[in-house]
Amino acid sequence: MIQIYTSKQCAYCVELTEKLTKLELKFVEIDVDDAKNKEPVGLMFEKAGEAVIPIIVIPPHILVPKRSFVTIDNAIDLIQNTIIS
Repeated sequence: MIQIYTSKQCAYCVELTEKLTKLELKFVEIDVDDAKNKEPVGLMFEKAGEAVIPIIVIPPHILVPKRSFVTIDNAIDLIQNTIIS
């Protein structure tokens, strides 16, 4: 299952989730701004090595902006390639 750590304030996050929805790829969105997600978000930021969003998790892969992908389209390609692999 794809998990995406996002914020409604993040234009890249919104664009990513919209494109995934259009492609009919199922994902779970974790809102980093929601207080109830504080612990899992903190743990994910620690695993990712920095507090950036959107973070895309496709176990066992953690895709992080600027390290794993540069653009949202690049992220979509990585997601599709990871799911297919």
